[in-house]
Amino acid sequence: MMESWTEPGFTKRGRGRMGIMGSIGTWLGVAFAIIGIIGETTYNIIGLSPLSWYFLAIAALIFGLTCWLGWAVGMYFHVKETQGEKEE
Repeated sequence: MMESWTEPGFTKRGRGRMGIMGSIGTWLGVAFAIIGIIGETTYNIIGLSPLSWYFLAIAALIFGLTCWLGWAVGMYFHVKETQGEKEE
């Protein structure tokens, strides 16, 4: 498994999956944050604790950020390879 990380081809091949997972992580983080805000306003009525939703939102947004970073690196490698082919 480690040999796949030694070349940029692994990142270029996985950039589609990373973009999709980045989108999912970002939207989950936003949804968890909204549930946390709703839970904060209705805490006395429903009893939904907002702190756990905020922690889930932070974790999902950090996961989404790392996926977006992998997608950006894959796009960078793809553009560098494409520019190299054009110059030759």
